[in-house]
Amino acid sequence: MENRFRIRSDEEGKRLDTFLAGKLSVTRTKIKEMFEGGHVRIAGRIPKPSLTTKMGMEIEGEIPEEKPLVLTPQDIPLDILYEDDFFLAVNKPKGMVVHPSFGHKEGTLVNAILSYLGGAGHGPWSTEASETPTDEVCVSCPPFSCFATQDHIFTARPGIVHRLDKGTTGVILVAKDLKTQELLSDLFKERAVEKTYRTITEGLPERDDGVVEGNIGRHPTNRKKMAVLTRGGRSAVTRFKVMQRLQDYAYIEVYPRTGRTHQIRVHLAHIGHPVVGDETYGKRAKHLCDRPLLHAYRIAFVHPISGSQIAIEAPMPDDMERFIASHAA
Repeated sequence: MENRFRIRSDEEGKRLDTFLAGKLSVTRTKIKEMFEGGHVRIAGRIPKPSLTTKMGMEIEGEIPEEKPLVLTPQDIPLDILYEDDFFLAVNKPKGMVVHPSFGHKEGTLVNAILSYLGGAGHGPWSTEASETPTDEVCVSCPPFSCFATQDHIFTARPGIVHRLDKGTTGVILVAKDLKTQELLSDLFKERAVEKTYRTITEGLPERDDGVVEGNIGRHPTNRKKMAVLTRGGRSAVTRFKVMQRLQDYAYIEVYPRTGRTHQIRVHLAHIGHPVVGDETYGKRAKHLCDRPLLHAYRIAFVHPISGSQIAIEAPMPDDMERFIASHAA
């Protein structure tokens, strides 16, 4: 179904497309499609995207529902850290997008996983609903929720259990079936998963350890960013420990107790020590690397099926090792 909206402008002299992108929290590409499709109106007429806003201007329209995204399994090498009959853990490289989107239909971790596990209708991905499976999977919402066959689309939800940002490296879990995905997801919701990250920050914290607390929500003016909010947002807690003091930088280990979007990056920036290379939340050292130097180093939990203790570690990536070596005090 289409999501209808009606907005009264509270800004003067701003491009209409930019204004709507911020208010609706959608991409510029999506806004462009909405204007081209006649889904934005002022006083019953379709305006130009370049129209400047006026205080009190009433804008209405609808955000069209996305068509299902169809993905093709791709033979992309994976660094498998752990695997059993129920799930696997992958060491995600930098630059790899985890979930597919209309801007990233190929080269994602999901594309690689589909190939590794045999594609739709094969091996652990097979289901009784598939009679003549194709080599494509339909993705209507991340991580993915249905398979496409020649006859119909049917619901299933094996796949990615949690998220890592594009630039972040390290451990990420992938369930092989719906039951395991639900059990693993429950562990994350119940905060029964011990997560350890390693990162390099700008500047040197005064203390060798500490805890950052502060609700995290959408930034009040830049909708593409998250922020620590005094009102609203969701509670978030991040503990950290300095492992090595470098020249103007700190190599630290981070233990997030909650799992909010961009939590570690936002909390560290909030205390004045953003992640090195993070162009969104800290820019001083961005020229020193091509990504935020953040690594999901370790994950530990009780296996939801066998009940055994599981601890999985991903080796430190080369770019972080080089940065530490070159800035040692």
